[in-house]
Amino acid sequence: MAPDNPQAQPGPGTVVAGFELDRLLGEGGMGQVWLGRHGREQVAVKLMRGELAKSDQHRRRFGREAAAAQAASSRHVVPIIDTGEWEGVPYLIQSFVSGGSLRDRLERSRRLPLDETQRICAEVGTGLNSLHENGLIHRDVKPENILFDGSGMAMISDFGLVKDPGASMLTMPGKTIGTTWYMAPEQVRGEEVTAATDVYALACVAYECLVGKTPFGDTSGMKTLWAHLRDEPANPCELQPDIPEGVGFTLLKGLEKEPGDRPPTPAMLAVMLRV
Repeated sequence: MAPDNPQAQPGPGTVVAGFELDRLLGEGGMGQVWLGRHGREQVAVKLMRGELAKSDQHRRRFGREAAAAQAASSRHVVPIIDTGEWEGVPYLIQSFVSGGSLRDRLERSRRLPLDETQRICAEVGTGLNSLHENGLIHRDVKPENILFDGSGMAMISDFGLVKDPGASMLTMPGKTIGTTWYMAPEQVRGEEVTAATDVYALACVAYECLVGKTPFGDTSGMKTLWAHLRDEPANPCELQPDIPEGVGFTLLKGLEKEPGDRPPTPAMLAVMLRV
């Protein structure tokens, strides 16, 4: 279905599903995220880009994002409140998570304490497990998609790249999808992704939190993708001597090239980080 008014542009004061848009929180390839208000209630309103709303493929992917969050029964997944269309453009409304992102924290301090990293991984791992139990793979676990509520609890968000049993029609075989720094080898090759793909990404995130850079953070572009495929990551204990040996071992297990050699679930990776 094409948008009724593809030139319509949201802005401050625009009303979407009863919520008045206040300010732009962020934007990406698929759309914009606004802070919406209705009385004292605050929400995050995600609107698809008008030009993408012309594409049935992008519409299905956007709808799959909402379905993924609604399927997960975990307080560590940012919940969807409502979905619909504004001026022919799909939107979804999520709870507003006020504590910022993990990327914000890393930009302030570069490294996080071990106990904080362990807690974040445990909470994100629980959220990811809930997705996996519903047959969904996130495919884009990264600090930008890990948000904190007012109490500091971590939640996984942004399901624009989620993979479900029907997603093969939306992603061409052999096509690489994800964020370079956190992509598992099978993801780089465009092969079938599994829960182990999200385990690898979460291990990359934990590595960054404790070391101060991603496993292949000294590379860029195609060199990073090649490193995920062929290079062994540096032992984090050698880069930061305060990292316990067992934690370093777990991070390297999470970064194994073969999916079957990694911890079986994100939650198990988090448990192993505490041993």
